[in-house]
Amino acid sequence: MSMLLFGGVTFLAAAFRGVTGFGYALIAALGLLFLPSPAAGIPFILVSDLLLTCFLLLDREQGAVDWAVARLMLAMGFAGALCGSLIAAGLDDATSRLLVAVTVFAAACVALVREPPHWLRHRTVGAGIAFVVGVLLAAFAVGGPLIAAWLLAGGRDRRTIKGTLAVFFGAVDALSLAGRAMVGAIDPGVVGLLATFIGPTLAGFAAGRLLSARLSLDGWRRLASGGLFTVAVAGLIQTAVTLGLNFTTPS
Repeated sequence: MSMLLFGGVTFLAAAFRGVTGFGYALIAALGLLFLPSPAAGIPFILVSDLLLTCFLLLDREQGAVDWAVARLMLAMGFAGALCGSLIAAGLDDATSRLLVAVTVFAAACVALVREPPHWLRHRTVGAGIAFVVGVLLAAFAVGGPLIAAWLLAGGRDRRTIKGTLAVFFGAVDALSLAGRAMVGAIDPGVVGLLATFIGPTLAGFAAGRLLSARLSLDGWRRLASGGLFTVAVAGLIQTAVTLGLNFTTPS
């Protein structure tokens, strides 16, 4: 039953990514509660997110990149990913589950902010955020809304934001996987997860792309905001459940 639930979560996550262009890892991380260990689930999410990012970049309408901004993001994101890989290697399953749940809730709340504050626009702030997001992606596979908020606060061309984010997430996901492999933070069970759930993930993404073509701009906004609100609520519930399990499980 737990595996069926995880399959349903990754299908919905990929469908949401197919419609909106973001949010796969944010939603898929909610399914980690159904797996025996996050050590296999987090690398699965990173691989799947990397694959979906490649599909998005093949779409010319969504693949335009602001390289002047992307270079700064990548440099700091790479540094953060290396640190995050080291952090992941030192976390036990219980602590990892709790931190993933808290990160999902916080990231979803950030994503719900429609108008990021103007102080976020500075490059120094952006460099720091890119580093933090690199750490979060490598350790927990979640954190993307923070860097998206910085891009939006700077008033950058929205036509290039999706492509810039896709390049950043794809590169940092790849480095995060490499860093985790080097420090032994990838459970061999990830191979079984990929064999079992990559099909539902791709099917969900395809369904999302088909739905996206039929949605109006208002419908897209309602779906995106409603989905993020649901994720925030689910992340809060997951945090409470994880805390309860940690308190009731004998040490």
